[in-house]
Amino acid sequence: MGLGFLAGALVLVGWLIVGGFAQDTSPETAGDEQPVGRYQAVAPDLVLDTSTGKLVTSAGQMLEAPIEAAGKEVGRFSAAGYVTAVTRSVGLDVMNTPVARTDLVKGYVIVDTKSGRVVRKRIYESRPLRANDL
Repeated sequence: MGLGFLAGALVLVGWLIVGGFAQDTSPETAGDEQPVGRYQAVAPDLVLDTSTGKLVTSAGQMLEAPIEAAGKEVGRFSAAGYVTAVTRSVGLDVMNTPVARTDLVKGYVIVDTKSGRVVRKRIYESRPLRANDL
């Protein structure tokens, strides 16, 4: 009985070692790991690939195509985004009540961290401000 238990334990340990080794060296997972710092969250809802300069929204819409297609250097690009309310006009209506037209504006700036130059800047959304926007 003790010999059977020992043989079973050896088979289990061998199976765990071989299973773990096969999992670590499988070609399906080799090369899939991205380096830390490859992606940067940019306010309000954007994601920047810091090695290529590609900028996408949280919904997956591409705002900027890759600036450097090779993308070998992680951290090469950095970005800042903004959301602001801009008052476009102020006046009085026919009842002499104050009226203001305010827009919600979203934009971003992408910087090349090697040279320190701004490589892209754009306002990507401008629309009338709604009550629940901010």
